Amino acid sequence: MVQRIRAILCYWRTPQVSATRHLSLGMLLGLLWAASPCLAQPTKREIPPIFAQMFSDPNAAAPQAVSFSAGPDNQRFILDRSQPRVVLLQFDGDPEVWALTSQWGPRGDEFLRNDIGEVMVRITAFGGVTIYGPLGNGGGLAASMGRVRSLPAPLHSAGSLKATLEKALGWFDKFSNRTIRVEATRGLAPGLVHEALERAAQAMSRAPRGFFGHPERQVKRIRIQPSLDRPSVTWQAGILTIGVVPGRGYAGRPSSAAVLLALTSGS
Repeated sequence: MVQRIRAILCYWRTPQVSATRHLSLGMLLGLLWAASPCLAQPTKREIPPIFAQMFSDPNAAAPQAVSFSAGPDNQRFILDRSQPRVVLLQFDGDPEVWALTSQWGPRGDEFLRNDIGEVMVRITAFGGVTIYGPLGNGGGLAASMGRVRSLPAPLHSAGSLKATLEKALGWFDKFSNRTIRVEATRGLAPGLVHEALERAAQAMSRAPRGFFGHPERQVKRIRIQPSLDRPSVTWQAGILTIGVVPGRGYAGRPSSAAVLLALTSGS
C-alpha cells in the first residue's frame, strides 16, 4: 500500500503532469480513495482450513462441530461451536458436556478453559489440537475425524422433579454412611436439576479414595437452587449447594470440576 501511494505521488511530480496540468488535485484524491480499502481493513488472523468452517460463516444453515481422536486409546471427543459465547466439549462415553470459554494467547494460540480456569483444549495458530484433563496426562495431540452433528441441547425434562430427586438418592449413598438428603427449589426444570446432580455425583466419584471417610467431609445434604448471573458451588457444614442459571443451557450449571474443587479446597 505504501508503494502504491508513493507511485501516485511520483506520478504527480513528473514533468509531463506538471506541464499538461491534466491531473488535478481532485483526481489525486480519487486515486487515494480507490486505494483506501487496503488501509481500512485490519489484519486478520489466518484460520487453519480445518477450523475455518467452525470459526466463520455465522449465517450457516446448520451449526457445525468436529470430532477428534487423541491419545494411545484413541479417546474421542467433539468440539462444538454452535453456541455464541462458549465452545462445547464432550468425550465419548461421558454424559457431561463442558461449556468452555475461549482465550487467545500471545502467539495466536487459542486456549479453551473450563469454569474453574483449567485449560482443556489448546488450538495452535497452525491448527494443531491438544486435549488435556481426562486423558490423565500432560496433554495429548488430537487428530480430526471430520465434521459431525452439533451436540443436542440439554434435557428439557427427565420426569417429575420428585422422580428426579428420588433417582439421585441412589447416586450418593456410596459416599456416606448415612442417607444424603437431596432437595431442589420448586420451579426448577427437572432436566436442569438432573444434570446438576449428575455433575455432583461425577465430582464425588473423582475425589481421592477414602476422602469422604472423615466425619468433617461427610455430605449431609445436596441443595439445588437458582442463581441470577452465573453458576456457583458452595460447601459448608456438610451442605453442598449448587446454583444453576435457567435458560443458559450447558453454561448455566457448574461442571464436575467446579463441584470437586469446592469439596476439596477446604480439606
